[in-house]
Amino acid sequence: MSLPVMVVHGGATAFKKEYHDEILEAVRKAARVGLCALNNGGSSLDAVESAIYVLEETTLFTAGRGASKNRDGEIELDAMIMDGNRLESGAVMAVRDIAHPISLARYVLERTKNYQIVGSGADKLYRQMLQEGYRKEVDTYRTTQVPIAIGCDTVGAVAADASGRLASASSTSGWPGKLPGRVGDSPIIGAGVYANEIAAASCTGKGEQILRIVMGRMAVYHVECGFSVYEAAKKVMAELRQKTSGEAGLLLADNKGNVAIEYDTKHMPTAVATATSDDVFISMTPKWPLKSANSSFVHN
Repeated sequence: MSLPVMVVHGGATAFKKEYHDEILEAVRKAARVGLCALNNGGSSLDAVESAIYVLEETTLFTAGRGASKNRDGEIELDAMIMDGNRLESGAVMAVRDIAHPISLARYVLERTKNYQIVGSGADKLYRQMLQEGYRKEVDTYRTTQVPIAIGCDTVGAVAADASGRLASASSTSGWPGKLPGRVGDSPIIGAGVYANEIAAASCTGKGEQILRIVMGRMAVYHVECGFSVYEAAKKVMAELRQKTSGEAGLLLADNKGNVAIEYDTKHMPTAVATATSDDVFISMTPKWPLKSANSSFVHN
């Protein structure tokens, strides 16, 4: 593939078939919005934030407005964003009463000297962000419908701009019925999200298992060692299966615009958008690598 490139996912799990069309349209829209940011001179950070924002805005995924509740019936959200060129990141954990934690994570990255803010501290920072006008949010109303996924469907994105600068991001509310205060892999640097000047990764699946092998960082490390993104994604997924009982999915992109998608679940709704194609490639079960930029995913 060529630069720029925008890739998003809606989680690695099993989705009810009657929702497949809605899910594919959501990831398609997110990829288009992210690519539009890149084509209009935005950074890869702008691209992944805007793409995740779109997915948080729907109620199709357990992130943002579609968040699931913990064991106490409360909603706690996690999100992270990382700038590969600067090795800078921002993350929020167990934040409440917010529809778009990805924008708060971006605020942590850009406006504080910290990498991770949790709980009530993140809630206070959110109010500060709105007061400063950094981002606007009309309300935090969310409609948590009957779950359409069996398990957890974290959303994630990776992007490379026209110069090959990389970013990655993730957003989730975690497993339905989780312990209050539980934090998984999504907002942890090197686990659910990692990016440097070589490659960027966004992971999804069983967070505790992803944490155990620092999956995002390991995927990028394999690219640094000379493996293609496709080989690196295969390699890290094999390591996860060998060392844990976890199921997971992974987006991986390098600074040349090469993309890999690997997963061992029934579905991983994915969209890929590039400047060289008018189409956005979408699939519930993407097969990789793509043979050409004019290939199309099979809709399953």
